[in-house]
Amino acid sequence: MSQFACKEFSALEKELKDDLLECYVEAQEEIEGILNDIEDNGFSFEKLDDLFRSLHSMKGNCSVCFLDPLVDVLHKLEEIVDGMRGRYIGYDYQLGSLTNIVVDEVLILLRQLYSSHGADRDILVLMQSNLDELYSMENDEARPQKAKQIIESIANFKSGMVEQEKSNNNLIITVDFTESQQADIDKFKQLSSRLNRLLGYSPERGERILKLCLLINEELKYPDDPVQLSAAAYMHDMGMAVVLKFDEDSPYRKKAIEKHPIVGAQLLDKHEGWEQAVNIVTSHEEQFDGNGFPEGLVGSLIPTGSFVVSMAAMFIDIVWGKSGDEYKKSAMRAIQKVNLQSGKRFPPHFIEAFNRAVRKLLVAKSQ
Repeated sequence: MSQFACKEFSALEKELKDDLLECYVEAQEEIEGILNDIEDNGFSFEKLDDLFRSLHSMKGNCSVCFLDPLVDVLHKLEEIVDGMRGRYIGYDYQLGSLTNIVVDEVLILLRQLYSSHGADRDILVLMQSNLDELYSMENDEARPQKAKQIIESIANFKSGMVEQEKSNNNLIITVDFTESQQADIDKFKQLSSRLNRLLGYSPERGERILKLCLLINEELKYPDDPVQLSAAAYMHDMGMAVVLKFDEDSPYRKKAIEKHPIVGAQLLDKHEGWEQAVNIVTSHEEQFDGNGFPEGLVGSLIPTGSFVVSMAAMFIDIVWGKSGDEYKKSAMRAIQKVNLQSGKRFPPHFIEAFNRAVRKLLVAKSQ
């Protein structure tokens, strides 16, 4: 991995660099809030103006502090937003997602420069070249797909997906979506990433849960349609967004937690063609012995996919916790906790399938 440095920035006083980081994070939160507002409440050019100003302020602060390589990337992002303001680039949620991701990655590079005086040049070049290409495209209708490809290329670069695919082909379960299903799945993935960030988890939590869900489903000989299971894996916790509105000591918080499966299912039900996924989300907090919620269903009355999603989420959340930064070598503790729920929260034969699926993950992790 090649690195770049910003010597003038490194030579600045710590207090000034601390202020820069604080201002950057504030601007990042403003940008994320604006993009969330567009997705939740609708698009307006006034919101684009606010987005442009936040980006321009972010870029200006970096420029003052001699962070020219970061300025170049932020400038290209600013040009794309300015193109939206000029109405020759159409706004699309993929472009909004890309904006959030690039701003996140630039913050990572900024922190690398702050702490070790060197940062990853490769991801910087990847973002710069792709943003240049996106901005210069003549066909505006193709830009959302290009934005999606850039997001995927950044994710692949970050996770080393190319190398992992060569050695772990047995763990890659391909799910074939129709064009309309893929559009919905992209939206669900975006919502999942946003919610996980708000809940304090890694944005990749949804991806990890989905991967394990598909492996467990395979071990169970596919009782659930992988397409429907994918939607449920991303959307199962979406009702927790309502819980965040209440303080920890609020009497309404417990009720909101108990109702969050229904709220999440209602959000998913607004999209056509996801009836099985809606049922899975509705019942993902139900337990095999009847001690779950919201209905207290027992045994076979609970959709199989609900058990699959619940097991996968339980394991992932124990192993990666709230930070989501690294594999914490707590897999055996997580396996033990899931297995202790045999006959209680989960059917015994589901536990056996879970163990086989996790064994595959552990083997791949050790290679």
